[in-house]
Amino acid sequence: MDDQQVSVFFLVLGPPGAGKGTQSGMLASLLRIPHISVGSLLRSRAQDKSEVGWRLRGMMALGTLVPDTLVLDVLATRISKPDCARGLILDGFPRTLRQADLLERGLLKPSFYSTNLREKLVAIHLRVQPSTIVGRLSGRRICSRCGATYHLETQPPRVNGECDLDGSALTIREDDRIATVPKRLQIYEQETAPILSHYSGKTSLLEVDGEQPKENIAQEIVTAIQSMLRISIAGAQNVQSMVENNP
Repeated sequence: MDDQQVSVFFLVLGPPGAGKGTQSGMLASLLRIPHISVGSLLRSRAQDKSEVGWRLRGMMALGTLVPDTLVLDVLATRISKPDCARGLILDGFPRTLRQADLLERGLLKPSFYSTNLREKLVAIHLRVQPSTIVGRLSGRRICSRCGATYHLETQPPRVNGECDLDGSALTIREDDRIATVPKRLQIYEQETAPILSHYSGKTSLLEVDGEQPKENIAQEIVTAIQSMLRISIAGAQNVQSMVENNP
């Protein structure tokens, strides 16, 4: 998007393990706007040697939702930075109807407000079956330094246990452990799934089959966005190779 076009706020929604981070990163590279992962922001905050950090570590280990007050504090700080002025891609938020309401009424910058939210906010929903989610999360590994994502079966590192990009050790996220996954999926169905009805009536909601290969998902998203927003995205023809070649 060039600087003359309206700022657009993208929400990438879906259950844990749906591929939100992969697709958000692809969009961020193409559109040259920030990819903000609420999960990454919270995991970073959880490393603090403070009471807040201790509380966050406990909640993530149990797979429970983080209180809105904590999420909004971390997110508001990030959104206020200058690089978000032209738009941004939000991954992992909102997760409840209340968060969706707070986002629209108070957290977005004035540059995002419009009498017609359909012009300013695009929600992308990645649909994935629970059985697929369990397989994805159980095999997911994360670089302890740069955060690159791998999967033991579908996208393994070149050297077992080491990141291809910087050689750091790969780890399992606390909320990806088998004992935690069913709880996370239950919370998603109860709290997050109703958001889809909320957005279907007031925004451009893009429904995408998240069971496809990630390269196909990326191409479908980019093609739909160009049509929705009536824009031409530079590099869109290379989107499949972009996703395929990056962890």
